[in-house]
Amino acid sequence: MMELNRIYHTDALSGLRMLPDGSVDCIVTSPPYWQMRDYGIAPLWWAADERCSHQPDESGYCARCGGWQGQLGQEPVREEFIAHLVSVFRECRRVLKKTGTLWVNLGDSYSKPYKYNARQAPEWYASNWKNDHCLIDMRVDKKRHRVLSKSLCNIPGRFADEMILDGWILRNEIIWYKPTCVPSPVTDRFTVDFEKMFFFVKHPRYRFNRQYEPYAASTFERYRHPMTSNGKCGEFQRIAGTPKGMMKVNPNGRNMRCVWRIAFEQNKQKHYAMFPTKLVEVPILAGSPEGGIVLDPFMGAGTTAAVAKRLGRSFIGFDMNREYVDIANRRCNL
Repeated sequence: MMELNRIYHTDALSGLRMLPDGSVDCIVTSPPYWQMRDYGIAPLWWAADERCSHQPDESGYCARCGGWQGQLGQEPVREEFIAHLVSVFRECRRVLKKTGTLWVNLGDSYSKPYKYNARQAPEWYASNWKNDHCLIDMRVDKKRHRVLSKSLCNIPGRFADEMILDGWILRNEIIWYKPTCVPSPVTDRFTVDFEKMFFFVKHPRYRFNRQYEPYAASTFERYRHPMTSNGKCGEFQRIAGTPKGMMKVNPNGRNMRCVWRIAFEQNKQKHYAMFPTKLVEVPILAGSPEGGIVLDPFMGAGTTAAVAKRLGRSFIGFDMNREYVDIANRRCNL
């Protein structure tokens, strides 16, 4: 077992492979989004034969084994990005306990116009697309990857589908509503003010600590007066489970809903996409025991580690960016 309460400077797959089976209680993470930004980290080989002496072409594909060399999130094709993500979370499933939970925050991307190099003419072929999309890389299945420019790519939805097919149980699709989202300069669509978080488990019987939220004022108004069913207390007793057939509210509040209103937090760290602490706090409280182990394979600036530590959990994290690892260590006083 790796040393707990440490953030390791390594990629997610390499770090996960150093963890034993069934050793983690909860995983909370946000992997890179597709085609969003270059994190300045060394490229890795994906879906490649480890025995191959690779010969990458200009696009990063090996002519021998078909693997691809690059940063996760910079794949030329969205299907490859999703496949690479699923391969990481397949390893997460191995290290997760039978009762463990997985929480994945993943945003969507808009497709961009395809680019090609006329000098590589033999590697291109004509598709049945309209003129402005008539040439595409021969490696891309045109029917599988037909996403026109400016379209949302539906990355989160396709990712969730592939995770289910890979053996995960999807328990919730959570909407993270961002009331203080970054202003958008676009003029031909609405500003996107939400992202998705997926709640997965590996086994039908898993740990879940219920989380509550306050009732609406109208709820208390409805229950101000005793309520019976035409004097038939037994009917309400069956419905509400109260001794005398009286309706009452839970003093803890109502079961938490799937739309979470969480604003961004001001920070001075050099990281563009930091988790709000509340977005991490709820999954850790709901999906791990006190003293349990929380993992973030894409640790970034260390929010998952900092929140886990504050809530009395141990943590393990991985990140390839040395600067982010240093930021996370400072936040956790490591």
